[in-house]
Amino acid sequence: MNLGVIVVDASLALKWHLPEAYSDEASTLLQEWRVHRVRLLAPILFTYEVTSALAKRVRFAELTVEQAIARLEAILAGEVRFFRIETHHRRALELAARFGLTAAYDAHYLALAESHQCEFWTADQRLWNSMKRELDWVRWLGEART
Repeated sequence: MNLGVIVVDASLALKWHLPEAYSDEASTLLQEWRVHRVRLLAPILFTYEVTSALAKRVRFAELTVEQAIARLEAILAGEVRFFRIETHHRRALELAARFGLTAAYDAHYLALAESHQCEFWTADQRLWNSMKRELDWVRWLGEART
């Protein structure tokens, strides 16, 4: 297991900039990763997911457009390094089928983590529940509860 690299998904990264359940745990993890100089990775689709989640917050009047843009810029300028995922599509499809994932984009995070032999961290408990028994390198933010 590559301990110097971690794949993170959009659900986790959003918690660094939005007050919601597990935001404190997400911030604590980010600080630990900074201290230990862990490289954070995500497939490029992360940028689309973050933008979509923030647009939803604007639509429901939880954020103004300006607030959403500021958070988007902070997330995209942060520690996460983005990877093109063209080489991971086949593996993502296999993983999506194996775990019965309704969204293949979740499987791209798995494929990226698998290719880097590192942990994958998510704030999506449903996703974690679907694979935690088989993939011990998939971690849920709730496990880090302080």
